[in-house]
Amino acid sequence: ANAGPHDNGSQFFFTLGRADELNNKHTIFGKITGDTIYNMLRLSEVEIGTDERPVNPYKITSTEVLFNPFDDIIPRTSKKLKNEKPVEEVEKTKSKGTKNFSLLSFGEEAEEEEVEVNKVSQV
Repeated sequence: ANAGPHDNGSQFFFTLGRADELNNKHTIFGKITGDTIYNMLRLSEVEIGTDERPVNPYKITSTEVLFNPFDDIIPRTSKKLKNEKPVEEVEKTKSKGTKNFSLLSFGEEAEEEEVEVNKVSQV
């Protein structure tokens, strides 16, 4: 959906079942894989208002492209990204935070990795 020039707004849909009303109107561009399907199920439990929209919407903070069939396409860099510090500089200035293992799909895997890292660092 485009609200005006240069807004770069868009809509996308997650479905847990058939959505025939979207056929021939939208393009499928990805799928949810692995344990993250359980997170998708949690998204479906959100409280919906009278306008059929989430009362407190979730935010997607990151994604990962597992397979890019278009390796010849170079992504555009937005003005915002051009003005940001390089990742190396940002990582140097970050302070250590606490790990929150209650986040979506990390769970036991992240705890196991943390234990392994702690064992190695103590040696």
